[in-house]
Amino acid sequence: MSKGRVEVGSVSKNFSLGGSKTVDILDNISFSAKANEFLSIVGPSGSGKSTLLKCMSGLLKPTSGTIAINSVDPYSLKPSHLAKMRRSEIGFIFQSYNLVPALPVFENISLPLRLSRKSIDKSVVEEMLRKMNFNAELTSFVDTLSGGEQQKVAIARVLVTHPQIIFADEPTGAVDAESKQIIFNILRKLADEGACVIMVTHDVDLAAMTDKALVLKNGQIRQTLTGSSASEILAEIERK
Repeated sequence: MSKGRVEVGSVSKNFSLGGSKTVDILDNISFSAKANEFLSIVGPSGSGKSTLLKCMSGLLKPTSGTIAINSVDPYSLKPSHLAKMRRSEIGFIFQSYNLVPALPVFENISLPLRLSRKSIDKSVVEEMLRKMNFNAELTSFVDTLSGGEQQKVAIARVLVTHPQIIFADEPTGAVDAESKQIIFNILRKLADEGACVIMVTHDVDLAAMTDKALVLKNGQIRQTLTGSSASEILAEIERK
């Protein structure tokens, strides 16, 4: 089996509201994604998209069901082994960026490489940011940047590790139209070169350009669309 595969089997997730009360976020979800595939997950706000992404990536254990990353259950691993898997095989682009405010741009991007004791080529980082129309200095502290510029730093931090699987939670949500297309093209190219890319997005125009769009509603996959237009995806999201 080729590297860069994620399998989701009958996954459900609920959260306790205190006492015996729970709220169901995901309900019996099953699908898979593989290397060379760009998959988008779309749906109304509150449908469980980000929760599903976190369950898939080893960040949030499902209440029931199975997750397999390259045929390994991440939730069966010791914390140190899970951390190693997430450093070496997975990249996660967070909607909230998850940058380190006390570190400048270059140190934020190079942090995962330092943790893995890998070499860091500053010129590679500079070129990556240039392609994303990044306008700040490598020495700037990230908390002085706009949301869009922080998002570019967060994306670069993932890309420098060359992960087999990329989980992207609204990766274009904070950037302008030109940067949005540039970031999408980068993710598209990574999938074409062999990565498995799974992207949560509200942007149906971008979803229409991925290989497959999963429509999530009320914690369930309502439809899997291939080769659909943006208007067709939007109609499916809005369908009662």
